[in-house]
Amino acid sequence: MSEQEHFSYGDFAQYYDRLMQDAPYDSWLTFFEQALARYDLMPRHIADLGCGTGTISLALYEQGYKVTGVDLSEDMLAQAGAKLTSHSPRLRFLCQDLRELHLPEACDLAVSFCDSLNYITDEADLGQIFARVKQQLRPNGVFLFDMHSLYKLREKLGQNVFYEVGEEVTYLWQSRFDEASSTVEYDITFFALEDDAEQLYRRFHEYHVQRAYELDTVKRLLKDAGFQTVEVYADFCWDVPTDLTERYFFVAR
Repeated sequence: MSEQEHFSYGDFAQYYDRLMQDAPYDSWLTFFEQALARYDLMPRHIADLGCGTGTISLALYEQGYKVTGVDLSEDMLAQAGAKLTSHSPRLRFLCQDLRELHLPEACDLAVSFCDSLNYITDEADLGQIFARVKQQLRPNGVFLFDMHSLYKLREKLGQNVFYEVGEEVTYLWQSRFDEASSTVEYDITFFALEDDAEQLYRRFHEYHVQRAYELDTVKRLLKDAGFQTVEVYADFCWDVPTDLTERYFFVAR
């Protein structure tokens, strides 16, 4: 499956923020701030890769950074743009395939949160993305990103069913884990309110795939892309990862 299919989103884009309202955005932003202090970083221009509807991009912009949000989905970027109350040269959104990432100007720091890179299911594509990110960073730039672990996909997300019944949106989320490919497939059926007076709902379907990578594989790909040092931490903390870690945080310099 191509990256375009992974990131299509389509109708899902207009409901994404509502369904992600409990996502730990504050924890991602706290980890970001801690990383700046821990590594003595003072970025001016930040690239937010796989920015989706722009929640992280907007938060960084509001903190005073110049931000370039990049995503392949035009639908998601449309939702991001709709959040802007005014236009500023310090914030822009680009529709690009990360495998061909090309920023108008180099950045000091690149981030990719919300396990966006797990949607890259081909190892060669992931390596190509790392190489493109490295090329877009200024000297001594840093790439900060997170990925779901194999444990998370296999034990927490795979072979599971999630659902939520709401007045405006109801969804049924079925997950299937494939051991051979270390991937989990998400089949999501939505029922979205179209006409409140008539109580008419529209049904639509989304299909996505995420892949988990071994830590050594990700480290090797980063080193091959030209990053000099790679450090990995666990679950929004600065702890050493274990077999029970659910989310890896990478700092590539």
